Amino acid sequence: MGRINSSLASTSPSGGDSTYLRHEVHKADANKTKGVQNVTTKTVLESDLCAKNKQGNQQHKVVLDRIEILPNDSEALNTRVLCFIPIISTDHNARALDVMQTWGKRCDKLVFASNATDSDIGAVKVDIPTEDWAHLWQKQRETMRHIWQVYGEEYDWFLKADLDTYVIVENLKAYLASEEIQSKKDQPLILGRRVSRREEKWYQGFDHNKTLVDEFLKTSHNKFHYTMGGAGYVMNQKYMEKFYDSMDEHFCLSSEQEMTFPEDVGINFCMGNIGVYPYNTRDELGRERFHLRTPEALFNVDGTDESAWLYKVHRDVGGIKGGADCCSPASITFHHVKGQGALYDFERMIYCNQRKSE
Repeated sequence: MGRINSSLASTSPSGGDSTYLRHEVHKADANKTKGVQNVTTKTVLESDLCAKNKQGNQQHKVVLDRIEILPNDSEALNTRVLCFIPIISTDHNARALDVMQTWGKRCDKLVFASNATDSDIGAVKVDIPTEDWAHLWQKQRETMRHIWQVYGEEYDWFLKADLDTYVIVENLKAYLASEEIQSKKDQPLILGRRVSRREEKWYQGFDHNKTLVDEFLKTSHNKFHYTMGGAGYVMNQKYMEKFYDSMDEHFCLSSEQEMTFPEDVGINFCMGNIGVYPYNTRDELGRERFHLRTPEALFNVDGTDESAWLYKVHRDVGGIKGGADCCSPASITFHHVKGQGALYDFERMIYCNQRKSE
């Protein structure tokens, strides 16, 4: 695929003709002319997708048809969210564009943390000694350092997602602007899919520093709650600032030996050592908003299978349900949305359905 030169019509990676917008053009940053382009772009893209009338995965649809795109009041619209995604340069021309042409265009700022700078997609080079998926904690630390230093005062919330995460940004903003979250805005907050580990070997690799683990387990009552990375998690300014101030401390897994930790384990272990734990983001009926699997996979979950890994990591945080009630109507994210055109299929199933019901 050719490089992006401007906000022009192009052929999407999924094979359909659509119009997409350069990463730099955002509602909050655009001038009046670009603002018109933004609206036009969204309309053309949705029209193209909905006109295809493609038959989607039926178990996806059972779940997604129950989801509501929540209206954003002035508080939600004024909530500025920066979205950042880890990436490698080989994914710049395809997978990054899939995000940009679907949910990513609704973020106030979209940053790809890469091994190479690429102004066409807004990718920044994160300087780490080893660039591979085994060093995600190392990359996450340096990405958050960069984002806080460059953008810390400009945005209210900072969303980490993956290339195979789909985010309903309107529902995210509505949740962040809700009375529930606003009442806690003076606290450091991380919101995502909260899970718990007991005997599972999440602390493998700590053999060189057993004292650190023992201290953590003592203060956390032998439980470790964390937000799963693939489901996405969003942090407010106070959380980002506390992490930035603590990230080079020994309890934030800053040694070379600890750089291969999973990033979601790393950040929650770090912040747990200063008494900051993930918040319960379930709705009033106990249904999840952030999802670690696709709708189909969640629909087929057996929440009573005590031998299953999903059962084990949810048993201390409210359990897990399958079927149509697996997911809140106010759901925010889904993970493992993979394959050619998958993000566009989700866009179609969520937004075209909403248009038809209006």
